[in-house]
Amino acid sequence: MSDASEAGSGKGRKRQAPKTVGKLAASKVKATIHLSVEADQRLNIHCAMTGLDRSELVEQLINTHLRRYVVSDRGGGDSAREVDGEAA
Repeated sequence: MSDASEAGSGKGRKRQAPKTVGKLAASKVKATIHLSVEADQRLNIHCAMTGLDRSELVEQLINTHLRRYVVSDRGGGDSAREVDGEAA
């Protein structure tokens, strides 16, 4: 019966426009971490004192203190696929 009432009113359900993936969505990843109570308190206090939010502070700590390994994409793009395709 709900189908008949929707058809009878002449108005269908409005469709939402698809969401575009913005620059922010492409450059950020949601991560969940578990901290001790003391570490959480220290993080919150430091954020309050520096005016940063938790995500900014954690990213800053990672960039400052975790420099041993480097992740790098040397490019290659389609040419690398073509070489693999020709070799096979």
